[in-house]
Amino acid sequence: MFWPLIRLCPVGPKRVEFLMPVTTTSRFRSGALVLVLLLGGLACNPFERRSGSYSAGAVDPIRFPAPYLGEGGDPKRPGSGRFQYVTAYARGLTVAYYPLRLTGEQAKASDPLDLSKLSLPLGYHFDPMQTPDGQDSARCVAPSGYVYDQEARRRDALRQDRQGNIFTALPTESDPPGQTAYVPVVREVTVSSLSNRCQDSKSEEDLIGRDDVSLSRVPPPEGSVGLATTGRPSGRYLLWILIDPAAEVLFPDGMLDKTTQLGPQRFGWFNQYLTGYLDGGVIPIAPLSPPGTTRMATQRILFPVRVWDSSSGQVVPGSLGMGFDLLEFRRGETGYSPICQVFSFEPHDPTLGFEKSIAEVDPLRITDTGEVVYCPQPSAASR
Repeated sequence: MFWPLIRLCPVGPKRVEFLMPVTTTSRFRSGALVLVLLLGGLACNPFERRSGSYSAGAVDPIRFPAPYLGEGGDPKRPGSGRFQYVTAYARGLTVAYYPLRLTGEQAKASDPLDLSKLSLPLGYHFDPMQTPDGQDSARCVAPSGYVYDQEARRRDALRQDRQGNIFTALPTESDPPGQTAYVPVVREVTVSSLSNRCQDSKSEEDLIGRDDVSLSRVPPPEGSVGLATTGRPSGRYLLWILIDPAAEVLFPDGMLDKTTQLGPQRFGWFNQYLTGYLDGGVIPIAPLSPPGTTRMATQRILFPVRVWDSSSGQVVPGSLGMGFDLLEFRRGETGYSPICQVFSFEPHDPTLGFEKSIAEVDPLRITDTGEVVYCPQPSAASR
């Protein structure tokens, strides 16, 4: 049975709308849970007094390009899309990653790895040096006696003993579609927590004016009109892929975390709106970038051109993301990059098994496809 759950709230300059059918399938159970979480901090009383950095609900993905809505996503129906990580192997060990092909202007660029030619937004990263990779900072001040238990998970849009990171731009499709300038890379601004309350800051504007955090600020040029003080970039680049915050995100086995009933996505803020994103971590920069360029360093990913299909009992053509991909490095290892140069290879004999390490592949049977993809792996904390 389908029970439509609808909530319309006039929030700030735009309406936030959710429509989610709830069924007994795992997909819609998790989708419904995300919906409850997103609506948890959103009030619909038109006479409610809002002040400070209040939660304005969830980001509306109405203008998101298709890849950031997920498979089957509809911008008019938040939560209708699905992101599923796939399995790969790195030196015999299984890893999860999400393959995201380049789109829009970046896909057509003569050098899609050159960040110096892209307009990249800032991303405010709380306590990265004191916080485990892929986790939100716990150095903020939590409510007295707060415990992140089952009741808190049901009640709170985000954990109240953590601080979500802050975005300054959203994915925006071009008109006509296909020419978006959005790139899921941010210039990191590091923020040090002092005495800030957890999840109290939800926008760049609020963050810049606070005295309970520490960050390096860049004032607007003297005499400029309409420009505001911003944070000073740290020099690092992060792969933070903004997605429909209500979309379902699954691990490679199609399952969700048993405790949270969520996948490896993370949540943060944009202009007081809740955001969801896939976190790929720090993007290394190629040390030998040509003068005037800032090129992303890549790692290799290989896929076999032939694989064994157990359902049909036949050898079939292989492609990226089928579960047989080979990566050079796992997240956390020196050499890891969430940007991958794609190669294909001729396997030894698909009927006898498949290679699980690049070292097992005959170098003479490797072909450069010329393609580059985003290939973020979740952090150890979300595996």
